[in-house]
Amino acid sequence: MLRSVAGRLFLSYLAVVAVGLLVAAITISGLFVRYENDVLRLRLQELSAPLLTAMQTGLRNGQQPREVIDTLAEQANSAEARLLVLANNRRVLVDSEGSLIGQTLPAPTQTTFGQFIDRDAQWLFVQQAFRPAATGANVNAIIVVARPRAAFGDALRALFPSLLVAGVVAAGFALIVAGLLSRTITRPLRELVTGARRFAHGEYRTRVPVAGPGEVAELGGAFNEMAGEIERARDSEQAFLADISHELRTPLTSIQGFAQAIAEGEAAGEAAPPAARIIQRESRRLIRMVEGLLEVAKLQAGGPELARERVEATALVTSAIAALEVQAHEAGVKLDVSTDGLPAVLGDPDKLAQLFTNLIDNAVKHSPQGAAVTVRGARENGEAVVHVRDAGSGLPGGAQTRLFRRFYRGENAQRDGAGLGLAIAQAIATAHGGKITARNVDGGGAEFTVRLPAV
Repeated sequence: MLRSVAGRLFLSYLAVVAVGLLVAAITISGLFVRYENDVLRLRLQELSAPLLTAMQTGLRNGQQPREVIDTLAEQANSAEARLLVLANNRRVLVDSEGSLIGQTLPAPTQTTFGQFIDRDAQWLFVQQAFRPAATGANVNAIIVVARPRAAFGDALRALFPSLLVAGVVAAGFALIVAGLLSRTITRPLRELVTGARRFAHGEYRTRVPVAGPGEVAELGGAFNEMAGEIERARDSEQAFLADISHELRTPLTSIQGFAQAIAEGEAAGEAAPPAARIIQRESRRLIRMVEGLLEVAKLQAGGPELARERVEATALVTSAIAALEVQAHEAGVKLDVSTDGLPAVLGDPDKLAQLFTNLIDNAVKHSPQGAAVTVRGARENGEAVVHVRDAGSGLPGGAQTRLFRRFYRGENAQRDGAGLGLAIAQAIATAHGGKITARNVDGGGAEFTVRLPAV
């Protein structure tokens, strides 16, 4: 039982209830004993008053202490009381039961109330000094009325069975409540275990109820989030395999077809050079695709470790513009650049230069002839922010979430493009603690925003 959470919770609840019952029993017993003592004193005072008065009256009338006690013996027995007469030194002169004669009685713990033990029995007594005259010159004797304490403990013994029954009922109720509570708390955990096993056997859509105490519900929510991420990663992996199969099939088909034509002599003479150029072009496309995939995989895996140098972001943008000026001129696209106030960043200069080159290259490819690509840079909230805006047709609906996926290409993308430029740029930004977002702008076109932590 101790190996399971339910068993431990069950035993813990029982232990708490048992301790609670024990503390309650001790507290009630203490209160009851205190109450019994108070009642005992009142009862003893009531019983002793007429006996003490009768003893004083007899002694004043000249009777001997023994005669007085014998006279009151029947009245004392009916009240379960005991009469004693003490000397000033508290030595017992007369005892109605005769067992304490000659012994010394202890002084009272309070003003008039005290107790003594005789024959293994505890007696409570009330005493009063006897003065022979109203003027009270000297104290000649002490008269005592005692009663056995056991007589006042009968009430406690009478209540004990009822208390025992109440304790048994409370313990039974505690067993039921402990069982229900332990099952209620551990049910979400059992469901979580079942869900985890189903998920491990390939049921990736398995989710568990988010229920139970806060920590258990939080655990269920974390499991569902993990399951969702794994399912999305698996779907993304399957989509990636489908995409790469499709992307590789086209160039490989061209290479295979033209290579076969050359081998069989169908592409001979003047037809051979065009076929060879197509094979060369498609081969380069495959190489770019494989290199791009490897680069994305390395960046997303966190290795190799990137350089961490202070780099002027303005210089990065300037170098990317310089590398693309010829391509932009051939496409008839102007480059409008303003990066005043752009702060320095910490990172790998080559990778960051590739990031801006890919973004600006993408903007040039999607801008019509005679349009302009606008590049603006500035410091915003402690970040180096660069906006790259094209004058194209803009982003289709829902494309904002697909742009940075591998092999995604817009409608007007070049045929020989691998669809990896934006994926590589996003991976570089993420590796440097930044990100890239995209949106449509008023008047047409799309704007890509790079945010990198400034030094």
